[in-house]
Amino acid sequence: MNDVVFYVVTFLFRIISFLFVARFLLQACRVDFYNPLSQGFIKATDPVLQPLRKVLPGYRNLDIASLLAAILADVIMIFAIGALADQMLGTFLQILVSAIIAVALLIVRIFWWSILIVIVASFVAQGSYHPALNLLQQITEPILAPARRLLPAMGGLDFSPILVFLALGVVERILQQV
Repeated sequence: MNDVVFYVVTFLFRIISFLFVARFLLQACRVDFYNPLSQGFIKATDPVLQPLRKVLPGYRNLDIASLLAAILADVIMIFAIGALADQMLGTFLQILVSAIIAVALLIVRIFWWSILIVIVASFVAQGSYHPALNLLQQITEPILAPARRLLPAMGGLDFSPILVFLALGVVERILQQV
């Protein structure tokens, strides 16, 4: 029974953390505010972020409040897991660092999966419009554009995602080592 509760608690806090990280990325990547999926993320996260924004205003296009909310969700999850296991999982500083690393890894994985989905969709549903694909293209463009300048398209094929996958893999492995 404890294993089921552990799974449910972890799952719920991962979803909450994902919503806040997605909200952070939507604003950081300057995604279309009027996209229906963007509106869904905004409506889901606004009740928590509105009070936080009064204390933590954004910096340029970075929504510091949503990033902090994601980190706090991971900190609370670690404390909840520790409470379920009847043990302390480290000092508060260790838990905070672990939560920051978990959020950074989540950002890397969101970029990785977004790029992969955009690549597959470009082959399967070429030229079609869907709000989810449009959202993913807008999220991936800020990290693909510099790679495209380094590695231009060859014969109509864009090899820049390979360079970005390599960089994301390196960042992920560095974060996992910490």
